[in-house]
Amino acid sequence: MLPCGLYSEVSPVQTQIVSALHPIHASVTTVDLNPKTRSLEVACKIFADDLEEVIRITTGVQLYIGSQKENPAQTTAKIEEYLRKHFRAEADGKPLSRWSFIGKEIEGDAVWCYLEVPNISKFKALTVSNTVLTDLHDDQTNLVNVNINGQRKSAVLRKNKTSETLDF
Repeated sequence: MLPCGLYSEVSPVQTQIVSALHPIHASVTTVDLNPKTRSLEVACKIFADDLEEVIRITTGVQLYIGSQKENPAQTTAKIEEYLRKHFRAEADGKPLSRWSFIGKEIEGDAVWCYLEVPNISKFKALTVSNTVLTDLHDDQTNLVNVNINGQRKSAVLRKNKTSETLDF
């Protein structure tokens, strides 16, 4: 795995070689209902090099995540823009589109992205849709773990199955 930011400094041929050496195409997302604030707290763990690549391909902007070349404001804006297009949730069929991007942090070769949906009413079903990196890797797997009132349920989402409804 290449250090954050280095991926953007290699040639297209080297990029193909590196992609072949990066055999795991997966993200992990946790969704927790905070009972005190009634907020959904979302944390997405995504490989930084893949996130940089997909944003570069789709927007033409190179982010340099975690390097000295990174422009933090630009990185935050582009990651938020990407996640708004590729992560969605609905409670009892009602879109939860008013989420806020709280921030990000680097952990090894991955980026944790934090989102929050405030003031959630009680619900019986949560539909999660996660197409993160499916536009980059056909074999991308997005694991979503949801914890609501002590109940934990999971969904394994892929390019051919991008959403699932979990009943609570």
